[in-house]
Amino acid sequence: MSTSSNVLWGALALGLVTGMRSMLAPTLTSRALAARDDIDEAGEPARTLAAHRTQQLLMPLAAGELLGDKMTFAPDRTNLPSMAFRALSGGVTAAALASARQQPIGLPMLIGATAALVASKVGLSLRKPHQARPLANAALGLAEDCLALGIGNAGLQRALVER
Repeated sequence: MSTSSNVLWGALALGLVTGMRSMLAPTLTSRALAARDDIDEAGEPARTLAAHRTQQLLMPLAAGELLGDKMTFAPDRTNLPSMAFRALSGGVTAAALASARQQPIGLPMLIGATAALVASKVGLSLRKPHQARPLANAALGLAEDCLALGIGNAGLQRALVER
């Protein structure tokens, strides 16, 4: 497959992750981009996401979200501010991924944002029936975390590894 199609698959994967955990995809992508030898030649979105200060900011936010998601008082991920933030996060993460591979960012941004919105709705519909049972909700949340990590790492591997 071409670099551009790999970037699109990566944008889709990271958008799905963002729908499940809004801060996980940018955090994973930030760390992956920072480890690249060619990050200085990448576009601005990739360099910004790979910056040390960005990593320092994202890591505690992602950890807090992973913990907070299992709480019974966690807000609904499909309320308007949450959906807007997830779409923005998915789009920006996909743009950084595309710019790291020196690809146009428009279509990956659209794919990342759209996938985040769809995954938010699907994820909530699967978890909502179990929210009243704290242990079941936490177990499903942990399974969702593992799924998000797996999808995110696979998407990054596909998009960033030379083929």
